Amino acid sequence: MNIPRLGWSLSAAALVTVGSAGSLHAQVARDSAATATHTVKRGDTLWDLAQAYLGDAYLWPEIYRLNTDQIEDPHWIYPGETLRLPGQSEAVAAATPSDSTRPTVRPPADEPEQPRRVAGPTIFAPRFLARPRRDELAEAAPPARVPLGDVLRAPFFDGDRGPRGAGKVLIGYEIPGIDKPNSTSNFQLYDKVLMSPPAGSVASERERFIAYELGEYVENVGMVVIPTALLQVIRAPRSGDAAIVEVVELYSQLNSDQLVIPIDTAGAGANQVPVAVTSGATAKVRYIHRDKTVLPSLNYYVLFDLSARDGLHIGDEIDIYRPRSVDRSDVGPAIPEIPIATGQVVRVTPFGATARITSQEQPAIRVSESVRITARMP
Repeated sequence: MNIPRLGWSLSAAALVTVGSAGSLHAQVARDSAATATHTVKRGDTLWDLAQAYLGDAYLWPEIYRLNTDQIEDPHWIYPGETLRLPGQSEAVAAATPSDSTRPTVRPPADEPEQPRRVAGPTIFAPRFLARPRRDELAEAAPPARVPLGDVLRAPFFDGDRGPRGAGKVLIGYEIPGIDKPNSTSNFQLYDKVLMSPPAGSVASERERFIAYELGEYVENVGMVVIPTALLQVIRAPRSGDAAIVEVVELYSQLNSDQLVIPIDTAGAGANQVPVAVTSGATAKVRYIHRDKTVLPSLNYYVLFDLSARDGLHIGDEIDIYRPRSVDRSDVGPAIPEIPIATGQVVRVTPFGATARITSQEQPAIRVSESVRITARMP
């Protein structure tokens, strides 16, 4: 198959490859408008396709937005579907390195780089690995940057009744195509809704807010606040009208009457490596944000009772463990300390802290397990 317009010459046989299980296969075609496409294979997700073609998994909504005519729910794409890709995609999925016979198809080098968003969705769990610490890999350790998306979507502790002066999600802005009142539930990405701004906010255009729902109250700590969506103002309130906002990120179901607060990004994006400590502060896991039917694992959030008052910062690292135990009713040996998991702090308030699980050694992480600070941001 010759494609002289792009300067590529590939045999038809070379385009037929057999991949290992779970690997991502990219098939690229460009029409006269230079629009790339991908034919969905078993195991593909929008998250993986954005990483392969755009170089950033958090840009998956860009692919979804181009294909809303065939993707009803971004959770699900099906083998055989041909998805359009953003025309300025720079990174194209490479062939499996172990198979030297597979061609690597790249777009023209003069195409400009696709803009990238800092924050991202949580429809697909990001695949992060445990971060090396300064004492383990001093020279090669990467910066412990906490993605803005982790900060925005992380549940957190607040006062007994939640944030004060919150605004509210009202109703859908767009008139439904069927004979019923404005939408009030299950808003989707890029839907427009009406919002009553939080107290003291002018809700200027492009300003962003977090919609949330209240979780449970944890005794002696505070109320759990669970973000549900990131909203961006597209029309500021005028003459007593409500603000019009667009759903730009969706973390769980967004409905009318959910509350709204300004975003708090303090500490996100810090570009340092945490420094190991030998006698860090200790605490207890007080809340785990999860589906009650499954065990918490990688990338789940745990909330514990250390706060900004204890000098905690976003980017600090923790161990979750079960302390050494001496069973005095038995003459047998003591039970040694059991490592359970590690995590990275992604949210700190005056009431408590939230960490995302980055590695796990035991199958179950439970409320009341011990937490220890193992590395602090400089």
